[in-house]
Amino acid sequence: MTAIQTIGLEYVYADGTQALSGVNFEARAGEKVAVLGPNGSGKTTLFYHFNGLIMPAKGEVRIFGENINKTDIDEVRRRVGLVFQESDNQLFAPSVFEDIAFGPRNLRLSHDEVKKRVSYVLHRFDIEAIGKKNPANLSAGQKKRVAIAGVVAMEPDVLVLDEPTSGMDAGGINDTLGILEELNNEGKTIIISTHDSDLAASWADRIYILNKGKVFRSGIPKHIFSDEKLISEAGLRQPVIVQTYREFRARGISKGEVPLSVLDFMESMENIKVMNIRCAIAGCDLKTGDKVSLEIRDGMLVADKGSDGVTGIAMFNGNKGEDIAVKDVVGNLQHHEGKITVIRVPAVIEGGSRAADMEKIYGFLDKNKKQKIGAMGTSAKALMNKMELKCDFEFDVIQSAMLAALRGLDVMVFASGGMADRVVEKVKERKLNCRGFNI
Repeated sequence: MTAIQTIGLEYVYADGTQALSGVNFEARAGEKVAVLGPNGSGKTTLFYHFNGLIMPAKGEVRIFGENINKTDIDEVRRRVGLVFQESDNQLFAPSVFEDIAFGPRNLRLSHDEVKKRVSYVLHRFDIEAIGKKNPANLSAGQKKRVAIAGVVAMEPDVLVLDEPTSGMDAGGINDTLGILEELNNEGKTIIISTHDSDLAASWADRIYILNKGKVFRSGIPKHIFSDEKLISEAGLRQPVIVQTYREFRARGISKGEVPLSVLDFMESMENIKVMNIRCAIAGCDLKTGDKVSLEIRDGMLVADKGSDGVTGIAMFNGNKGEDIAVKDVVGNLQHHEGKITVIRVPAVIEGGSRAADMEKIYGFLDKNKKQKIGAMGTSAKALMNKMELKCDFEFDVIQSAMLAALRGLDVMVFASGGMADRVVEKVKERKLNCRGFNI
């Protein structure tokens, strides 16, 4: 089913500027869509049409098949939530609680229902501690989280976010993307604009490129970013992983299709044996010219004195624990794959981390080997904090877990509901060892 569609959409500003020209756009229900383009390309103007903030001058905007001009505007804004690029333009109430309550109140909900929704999103977004604070005194990341929470409290089917990670540090970006991933997993359609090609390539199901108010190109990320000429003509930057792949391929080290993830990049290098120099950790004190044996230990390549298995020659002196280069490597460095255990925790709607049986989890952790821990989703991250467990990865968790397992490490991933199912599905697609455990 199509969630949002524009047909021949045009818009001209009062000063005569043609902001949009014949834009045909489609986002299917449950999709993640990224809109790329330079400043002034029409991204924000297009987004304002999606929930009726701007009405079309020409052409059509359809929300779940209904023409926006023939649909009650309150119903449109209930189904399509818009988060502005500048959070300060969206936050105006004296407290975070009141700001989040503004949208539900405009839906004419009862006092009890408004309070229930606000309390729910405060907990879900882990912002209960700032509920009484003035939004003006918050950090950029907190403001963005409050702005998104205010839209989520209206329970829309579609979330439209204009540059949601703009101006954020790495932690804020990871938190925001984690929230969007969780919402999408619940069936929400997510549409974002961004200048970040790396984000778009790894995150989106579909890409739209706007330029001078027109759709320059649209398609799945692999088709978009494998076209070097297209990306250049659009004035965009290739994702770093694609740039690296092209350099490796030019040197005969990679082959196959353009990768958009580290896992795909690794596959592009499989069975290509052109390197006989390896970097390793010295397992003992070594001298230049020593013959060494190489093996994988705890996910790291270690060089020890010896002549068994995979061997090579130390290129320079190195004390135990230091990095060292080994040349003339002979043999195949095969190692066992680690195991990924997915621990299903209660979702927010089920009580979240508050409802988790922590004694049961501690007991499971004591009995089972773990070398890395990942947390996927708000409930899982809150549970990790409550249990004072160190989390090795909280963003791009599925890929990070699989990469660790491929290095022979055992990984535990905490996730709730459908997110846990997604982890299991993706891991099994790669034919890695995976099991589930319910809390």
